[in-house]
Amino acid sequence: MTKHDDYRRLISRLYSKLGKRKKKIADALLDNPADVLNTKELAKACGCNQATVVRFAQQLGYAGYSELKLAIARQTGMPWQYFEDKKESRDHFRGLCSRLLRLNINAVKETLDNAKERLFKELTKKISRSKKVMICGAGSSRLAAEDLNVKLMRQGINTICFTDHELWKIFLGYLDRNDVLILFSHSGETAEIVSLAQTARKKRIYVAAITGFEGSSLAQLANGLFLTACSGEHSIRLGAMISRTAQSIIVDLITIVLSMRNKNRAWSFLEKSYEFIK
Repeated sequence: MTKHDDYRRLISRLYSKLGKRKKKIADALLDNPADVLNTKELAKACGCNQATVVRFAQQLGYAGYSELKLAIARQTGMPWQYFEDKKESRDHFRGLCSRLLRLNINAVKETLDNAKERLFKELTKKISRSKKVMICGAGSSRLAAEDLNVKLMRQGINTICFTDHELWKIFLGYLDRNDVLILFSHSGETAEIVSLAQTARKKRIYVAAITGFEGSSLAQLANGLFLTACSGEHSIRLGAMISRTAQSIIVDLITIVLSMRNKNRAWSFLEKSYEFIK
């Protein structure tokens, strides 16, 4: 087998020899490949453990599930699925622009529709009363983390924000139960982010999680869960697009709600930030 073999053909060849649970995995990948690329979700949907999913991929001839996942994405054209012009219109580029606009609008609307006022008020209350707020995000989620960091600093909040994973571990030790840890992870399964959440919960630090998956490991550890819409983006992608938009909306909403808790304080720091800007 080569990495360019059709995964569907490989499944068909072995299907009759598969056990009951592996047949469920095969059916899921054949029927709805885009919906079950997450190992954890696929295992749950098929009533088995993640090790069974990995063994299934290896039985097909792949090194592991990650290699099978890439094969599925390549053969289904997954990175371009939402942008292809199915009607072959003359102005393909304008159609592409329209589809991209629609996906982003839907992401914003779904994210805001899911926003819970209670959670935002609770988080901003804790932020305003804390001595330190630590903000972390890996990969593309780092952009949202850095954006929130700047916006909180402009309101006089004492923040900690680094890109170095090792520094995360060090500075988490500076936080106590009166502080806040804000974590960004689209998948909710980024190992370093999940590890931070686990440690923070042991220290009884308030954990706010911004993620696209309610059933993710990070979501399960969060005190406050802020869900982002992610229906317009697969795990195998050209880069964060729709998920980045959704995360930005959460950042902006936190910023606005926090500023409205004490407009005089927010304005005083806003004045300072413009003091030396000509």
